[in-house]
Amino acid sequence: MFWKKKNNPYSNVVGDLRQRFPTSEDTDENSDVSFGYVLALAPERDYLLRISMIAPYAFLVKINGRGPTSGPIVGENTQDEIETDLLKVIKSHGISMLDGKSLKVDIPGSGDGSKSLYQWMFIDGENPPWTEVEGP
Repeated sequence: MFWKKKNNPYSNVVGDLRQRFPTSEDTDENSDVSFGYVLALAPERDYLLRISMIAPYAFLVKINGRGPTSGPIVGENTQDEIETDLLKVIKSHGISMLDGKSLKVDIPGSGDGSKSLYQWMFIDGENPPWTEVEGP
């Protein structure tokens, strides 16, 4: 299932996020199977949010100019007030947050062999970008 930007089923959550935080689009329509957004929550505190085009699942990671600086953030692994607020906004729209362990699970495919849940749901052909931060 592929959604064009103008038919983004997550426009309501994106609108809510844009009201709270500076937000920019980071979606590659040629290879992504997810909508990507860079959120500037505070000075020097940028985050990447990816919401799957396939189902209402997402992940959130801290980023800097070189890439992710954390694994996926879910409610259980943060005490940060800003991150908690961000997660509440996302979840209030029926989007479930996935953790790093879940995104690494291999899922058999038809003809393509197995791929991680990350590759099926977010960016085909790439490994999760935070593996250098967390380790394999």
